[in-house]
Amino acid sequence: MPRVALRDIHKRFGSTEALRGANLELAPGEIHAVLGENGAGKSTLVRALYGLVRPDRGEILIDGVPREISTPRRALELGIGLVHQHFMLVPALTVAENLLLGEPLPAFLRRAELRARAREILELYDLGLDPDAPADSLAVAERQRLEIVRALARGVGVLILDEPTAVLAPSEAAALLSLLPRLRERGTTVLFISHKLAEITAVCDRVTVLRAGRSVATRPVAGLAAAELGRWMVGEALPPPGSPPAMAAGAPALRLQDLRVPGLGGIDLELRAGEVLAIAGIDGNGQGPLEEVLAGVLPIGSGTLEVLRPPLAVLSGDRQRTGLVLDLSIGENLALSEAAGAGRERLYRYGFLRSSELQRVARESIARFEIRGAPDLQARALSGGNQQKLCVARALGGEPRVLVAVNPTRGLDVAATAAVREELRERARAGAAVLLISTDLDEVLELGTRVCVLFRGRLTAVEPERRTRERIGELMLGLGGA
Repeated sequence: MPRVALRDIHKRFGSTEALRGANLELAPGEIHAVLGENGAGKSTLVRALYGLVRPDRGEILIDGVPREISTPRRALELGIGLVHQHFMLVPALTVAENLLLGEPLPAFLRRAELRARAREILELYDLGLDPDAPADSLAVAERQRLEIVRALARGVGVLILDEPTAVLAPSEAAALLSLLPRLRERGTTVLFISHKLAEITAVCDRVTVLRAGRSVATRPVAGLAAAELGRWMVGEALPPPGSPPAMAAGAPALRLQDLRVPGLGGIDLELRAGEVLAIAGIDGNGQGPLEEVLAGVLPIGSGTLEVLRPPLAVLSGDRQRTGLVLDLSIGENLALSEAAGAGRERLYRYGFLRSSELQRVARESIARFEIRGAPDLQARALSGGNQQKLCVARALGGEPRVLVAVNPTRGLDVAATAAVREELRERARAGAAVLLISTDLDEVLELGTRVCVLFRGRLTAVEPERRTRERIGELMLGLGGA
């Protein structure tokens, strides 16, 4: 009997049919991957299982019994836990407080008892953390593992992991993936959401592929190649990985000299036309302040920043907080850059928005970047991947001569990832200067004509002769040495 079964699940958001008869069965104690293009329905299916959305039609069975899962609390009661892609810890609380937050505890619990209970749980799952350490003092990988242990400590038997390695260094991702077989041995069923095909083939037992809201295949992973999974997902062979643009760098386009702001300690950088300078690093090592100072929203403390070949465009690393206005339509979001420029001529005339031109530009961008939505659809209604495509479309739409791209493919499926990376190469080949700031080491190696690593607010260049995953991974963890 399946531990969990979702049968004939339908869900519509306005005119968008997110799920059109999707099916998923999870066996007890298996690691099961869900794979699909952006907008295929993965997030909606997971949200239905965790009680974040209610299906319009279909049923969910837990151990063979039909259940209505109307809230996350009800999901937890039924033994289903979700570890979100973005951390849900309370930074100001300690490890122990985060671990037991929301648990039914006595009205008066001494700190020593809280600490002892937390230590017992941490030792059970081999997580060597100090119960008194503030959550915001933990490394990214430690926070990720704490999130997982917190879910397991609530007694869940089904654990949903949403893009769990998205912000980890290679060695940290490998350590996390090595944890999953141990969870399987304990009898935990793991639902694994990832766009990284190599991870799925490495740790998963079975995979279900969604396409356009329907389940198109469920297969054992053993013996499957990543290329075959890609074909199931998009219906055709995936393009092979590309290489950095091969051309001589031109004139300087962007220069930072001893740039200091809170979170950055003296950055020196020169970016030239025609190159992709890739900055690798784990989230939280200064990427946010660097993006904000380049976008002009964070004042420079000291040092200099020169844009020598304007205009400069920034593709934000946080599509929901700073990349988009979610309550505006696709078309209106595409017009934001020109609105900020006091109504430049393409979409505005005499300060007034040209609605017909906006519709035309929006339709062109929707077709070019394969955004699943109409020009008047609210950005909030798009899947995460399609929101990311919208951010990319706006950043590239103004033909910037300097492009700052922060995690440009985060949340994109493999086909869309390949397309966006090729767009960045084409911009460099056409003479634009591209500064790529990415936590994805594959992306850094595939795109960067030069590579640097950002660690605790300081930038270290990677020597061309030592440009390997191992070397860059060491630098990302602060283990570079000489």
